[in-house]
Amino acid sequence: MNLSNGISIIVTVFNKDKYIEKTLSSIVSQMNDQTELIVINDGSTDKSLQKIKFALRKCKFKYYIIDQKNTGPSIAINNGLKKAKYSYIKLVDGDDILSPDAINFMKKEMESNDLDLLYGDWKWVKNVKTFTFPSQKNTTRTIVNPLKNFILRGWGGSSNMMIKTSVFKEIGGCDTNVFVQDYSIPLRVSGNHLKLNSNKKFSIGISDKLVCIGPKFVSKRIMSNDGQTIYDLSIATLNFLDEHKFLDYKTKRIALRKIISRCWTWSRRKNNKNYFSNEFIIYLKNKLGIDYSTDFVRYHVFNTWRNQENIKKFNRPSYEKKKILVYVGLDLLGDALLKMPFLRSLKLIFPDSEITWLAGKGKSVFNNSLKEISKGLIDKVDDKLAFGSSIKDLFYNKNIGNYHIVFDTQKRFLTTLILKKINCDIFISQSSNYFFSKLVPNFKNESNLSQQLINLAEIFYYKKIKFNTYTFNKKSKKVVICPGASVDWKCWRLENYIQTADYLKTNGFQPIFILGPGERNLENTLKKRFKSENIFVSNNPNMTINLSKRARMGIANDTGCGHLLAISGIPLLTIFGPTNYKKFRPIGNPSNQSISSKEIYNSNDINSLKIRDVIKEVDKLLQAKVS
Repeated sequence: MNLSNGISIIVTVFNKDKYIEKTLSSIVSQMNDQTELIVINDGSTDKSLQKIKFALRKCKFKYYIIDQKNTGPSIAINNGLKKAKYSYIKLVDGDDILSPDAINFMKKEMESNDLDLLYGDWKWVKNVKTFTFPSQKNTTRTIVNPLKNFILRGWGGSSNMMIKTSVFKEIGGCDTNVFVQDYSIPLRVSGNHLKLNSNKKFSIGISDKLVCIGPKFVSKRIMSNDGQTIYDLSIATLNFLDEHKFLDYKTKRIALRKIISRCWTWSRRKNNKNYFSNEFIIYLKNKLGIDYSTDFVRYHVFNTWRNQENIKKFNRPSYEKKKILVYVGLDLLGDALLKMPFLRSLKLIFPDSEITWLAGKGKSVFNNSLKEISKGLIDKVDDKLAFGSSIKDLFYNKNIGNYHIVFDTQKRFLTTLILKKINCDIFISQSSNYFFSKLVPNFKNESNLSQQLINLAEIFYYKKIKFNTYTFNKKSKKVVICPGASVDWKCWRLENYIQTADYLKTNGFQPIFILGPGERNLENTLKKRFKSENIFVSNNPNMTINLSKRARMGIANDTGCGHLLAISGIPLLTIFGPTNYKKFRPIGNPSNQSISSKEIYNSNDINSLKIRDVIKEVDKLLQAKVS
């Protein structure tokens, strides 16, 4: 595309109705026949769009208004860039005011100094409406080694910047994997020649001229959010390091150390971490000369800002296929079902990964009864290599392989010491209160076994995983019931289940009973009260899951069948007796509920729970909004 000599001014607006007219006025007064104005209303919910149209109603020069759903400034700017026709780009935030001659001044300075990118001065002021720009002598200089300056100082800014359109397009515009664009642009321009050997090295300058001001006190301004600013600076830098393979080791090391230092400062001040925390140990080791990979530091950043819900974050797919090893000891049905949410989490985070499941103490159910369920989640199951139990394993090397990440899902001290011998970049283990783990989840004291493992997976994700993406038939009138269990003391009385089923029938629902192959004694009783087509005996986990997916909800004891219902994604009520409901509660649908005789009646007898107690919880689930 041939670009005409001139300036394309891109203004991004999100809820700036208090300032946008003043901003546009400061721009339009400088426009001429060699300029165009591109205003992106990025999903504003206030009167910004109305005021944009009003402010431009008499504009004599070319302008465009793009009204789009909210995407954030990075994507909004890139959308504006696609429309730009002129050789220079001037970015302006929707609440910043340009000095009266900023646009022409910056273009002339770039031309006379042969610059690809120019930064002017800017500042925040209390009242933009009464501010007068000072007359001043202006000097412009070329920045020597700009990349080092930007990495060391966390350089940024958009309204005080002008860039050649061809350069902006060559670097790929803004990094859309960060919300705030201010840091990605200078890094990409200054390091362009380090991405490919054939790339040009660009020239960057700085002027002391005050080219723009912004209102100092603006509620909900992203750049006033310290967490967003530091998080985006860190992520933008990490993305840059990943994408520019010819960057020298020394500069890369400086960048990673700066990020780790910021993480520790934030952890200490905002997350209340002390000098005995894993966060401080990472910081201290880094100060003492231990280097960390960009992958490791990225996950460290995720964990540092994980609980900051006001920070806008974006997922960035990994450029490298991860080899992941998950170690388990005994891998029986109940244990494996508890780990299914963890497996699903791993595949969500690393969709292109290669996951090896190592059962160190014998046969794995993922090689037989749960083989179909684990398709697409596990690439290889190894249950023939006895490993991790004997002290001899500490002294004899077995060819386990090389991995990016090893998850140790058990807590036995000796086994963890043995697993530490496996060659990997990042070792994750709950053993000895995470003493051996290279990274530690935010929630170390989680009681639920499934959630404990999900927390381990979340170390490698930019946000908290929520199981709210499963679909089920919300119009269905079927309710799946699993009345059996492996031992009698886990079973709520069958007659209670029958009366609950009668209640459901009275209210227009169809109870469907699922029994295990060892529960045929229950089948005969149920057939006296319900139609045979509503009673299923199954030893096939897939059959149980498929039946469940057609239902509105499920009810079960603390049993494997209940966990299969949870895997199907339907809302589930689990009935507990003496077992710890907090520890064994199934994870799946966010609406899942548990009811415990120990919690309500302080009784280990599950049958102390009344029918009315269960029906009350059933009603809640049937009336709950679908996520």
